[in-house]
Amino acid sequence: MPITILSHGYELPTDVTTGDRHFPAMERNIQRMNDHDHDGEEGGARLSSTLVDALADNWGADLGGNSFRQLIAVPEGFEFDDCRIEVRRSTGEVVYPDIVKVDESSFYLYTNDASVSYKLSFL
Repeated sequence: MPITILSHGYELPTDVTTGDRHFPAMERNIQRMNDHDHDGEEGGARLSSTLVDALADNWGADLGGNSFRQLIAVPEGFEFDDCRIEVRRSTGEVVYPDIVKVDESSFYLYTNDASVSYKLSFL
């Protein structure tokens, strides 16, 4: 049965002229989507990440208009352009603050509330 495995593990039958190839692959793809639960695991292996804290005590002076920034170092083994950065409040809520690249190993994180700490996950 000629099947191409796509980048996220889904199966694409290369010859869909007969249902005996197409429908079993479609069933496996549906099962794969149904089993995905956003717990950070794919194929039985936990996705690795590195956590960095942006603490409330480290915000710089007000840049004007209640805008504060903090210089964050990109963890070893990551590069700014090649990683995903997820920012969460202490409550676990995902937030989307402004992030401005300084270079491959650092960036500025901006906030309008200098009393807030964030936890950054690098993936």
